[in-house]
Amino acid sequence: MLHPLRWEHPLGPSDVDKGGVQLVRRGAQAAGVAGDALVVVDLAEQERRQHLGLGAITSLGLIDALMNLPLRTPVRRCDLACTTVDRLVGAPDAVVSMDGDWVTRWLTPPLTVIGVAVRGDSWSQLSRRVWPFAAFAQQIVLLDSMPARSSELLWEAQLAGVGVWAESDGQYQALTRPEPFTRRYWKPAGWRFAERAYRAQITSSDPPGWSHASLDRPAHTMLEGFDPLLRERPDC
Repeated sequence: MLHPLRWEHPLGPSDVDKGGVQLVRRGAQAAGVAGDALVVVDLAEQERRQHLGLGAITSLGLIDALMNLPLRTPVRRCDLACTTVDRLVGAPDAVVSMDGDWVTRWLTPPLTVIGVAVRGDSWSQLSRRVWPFAAFAQQIVLLDSMPARSSELLWEAQLAGVGVWAESDGQYQALTRPEPFTRRYWKPAGWRFAERAYRAQITSSDPPGWSHASLDRPAHTMLEGFDPLLRERPDC
C-alpha cells in the first residue's frame, strides 16, 4: 500500500491509536504555525530508511525532481530534464540510484498526515492556527473542557469544516466533525509536509499521548543545523 493514502471519513478520537492513526507531536508545520499531526505510517518505508540510516528528506527541489520518476522503475537518464538530473546528483543511494544511463527512485513518503490538531483559548486564536493546514489535511481544534452546546465556537467551526474535540474525564469527545480532506493533486509541498512530520516523529523525545504545552513553541528546530540526514537540502 503506497502513500499518500486516501482517508475519506472524518477523523474521530477513536481513530487515534485504536484506529491505526498515530499522534506526532508538533509534526505539522505550515506558514510558521505548528500543530500535532495525526498520521498513518508506512511501516515498510520507515523500516527501510532506518536500516539504511536515512532520515527525513525535506528539500523541496529534490522532492520535485523525485516526483518526475516512477517508484522502483529504472528510467533512462537522457529522458530526464537537465534540471531534474542536477537535483538528483548527490542524493543518497537510499533516495535515488544513478547507475550509468539509468536512474531509479527508491524513496516514497514515510507516512500520510490525515489530520492536524491545535489547541487554543478562543475561536479567533484557534482559527488562525488551524487554517494554514487546510491545504494538507483535516483540521481539528482541541479544547480542555466542554463548551456550551450553543457556543458560537461550535457553530463557526461547523461552518468552516473544522472538527472540535473536547476533553472530558481524561478522554476526548468529538463535538463537531472535521470535513474530510480531498487531495486533488500530489505536489512537492504535500510530500515535504509528510517528511516534516516524519522528522518530528523520529526525533521526538516526548512520551506518547496528547501534548498541551508542545503546541505553543516556535515551529523551527535547531536540530536541522546539526544532522546532515535531517537538514533541509537547499533547492537547486
